[in-house]
Amino acid sequence: MITDDSVAQLLDQLRKRARMQTARDWQRTIRWEVGDQTVFWRVSEGAIESCDSAEADMVLRCSAQTLENIALGKLPFFIAIWATGDLSYEGPFTDAYKLGYLFLTDRRGRRIVFLAHCFLNTNTRFPGGSAFEGATIPLIQTLLESGVGIIQMPCPEFLCLGLEKGLYGEMSEADMRACFRQTALTVMDQTEAYLADGYEILGIIGMNPSPSCGVEVTKGKGTMLGIDRDTSEKEGSGVFIEELQKLAGERRMNDLPFFGVRRMLPGEGGLEERLEDVKRRLRR
Repeated sequence: MITDDSVAQLLDQLRKRARMQTARDWQRTIRWEVGDQTVFWRVSEGAIESCDSAEADMVLRCSAQTLENIALGKLPFFIAIWATGDLSYEGPFTDAYKLGYLFLTDRRGRRIVFLAHCFLNTNTRFPGGSAFEGATIPLIQTLLESGVGIIQMPCPEFLCLGLEKGLYGEMSEADMRACFRQTALTVMDQTEAYLADGYEILGIIGMNPSPSCGVEVTKGKGTMLGIDRDTSEKEGSGVFIEELQKLAGERRMNDLPFFGVRRMLPGEGGLEERLEDVKRRLRR
């Protein structure tokens, strides 16, 4: 049997588990009704504290058994409200949604990578440049088995040069860099949002030796920018990765882990070594 003291301990356990980094500016008073007990919480300045009786912004009602299941992680808080109905809620929908994130207990690992677009969609590759129908299956499978979330970065060449890269070599260097930088801004905004909520970014993964998304090596960057005719591989990053790295520096996120995976062409070897390198990097 769950005693009154047990209810107080369970509520305290749940309160201490809250992920308050997502609620720094959120101020609310919550009334818990567990069986015949009533407890008040005050949410303020990134913390939840017990408080005396007060006018509540929201009310939560449940049995002691339901509270125990939630506190022990057997029943996700948000599921108890919106799926099973074991937890009754009165208050604004937006506040209920916020509570669901504070007491997050689902299986997300909170580990993510940002991946060059054409690893997931090889249709944007140059003619003859894809060994796969739709996605680079061995790499994607490796990432999935590593338990990371995959965020597909936009393809800067598609957005700035067209699907078949019709403007390749025709845009001025300044115009192309401006377009690539605008595309990079959307990626950097996402990285900031994930980091602010406590997620771990294990990699911003480019495609070596792409003139756009190469990280350690690039090829044909000068021809794409219209500044030379050199198509040899060179050390350094492609234009899109350069813009991402500049933005990371400007936003003081210099520790973001950039690395490249070499593109996989038809009939090309070395696949296993590349995949092992990815696994090694994700284990860090």
